[in-house]
Amino acid sequence: MPEEEDFLIEYKGKKVNVSPVINGGNIYFIIHFETPVTIAEGLVNEDWLWYEEGQGQTILSAEIGELIEKMDS
Repeated sequence: MPEEEDFLIEYKGKKVNVSPVINGGNIYFIIHFETPVTIAEGLVNEDWLWYEEGQGQTILSAEIGELIEKMDS
């Protein structure tokens, strides 16, 4: 997965555009739904978890994070 270029994922049968945004040492992902959602991966205690900006850990962030991780393999 290119870290500075948009890419597509398939979520619930639809192609969704994802824009990575590098902010210092962090990478955020803007998911271009009808209302855009920003997610990121962060270290909580000793586990890396996906979270939704302003919402914390959500089911949506976990699902999208899993799809983004698959892009790396």
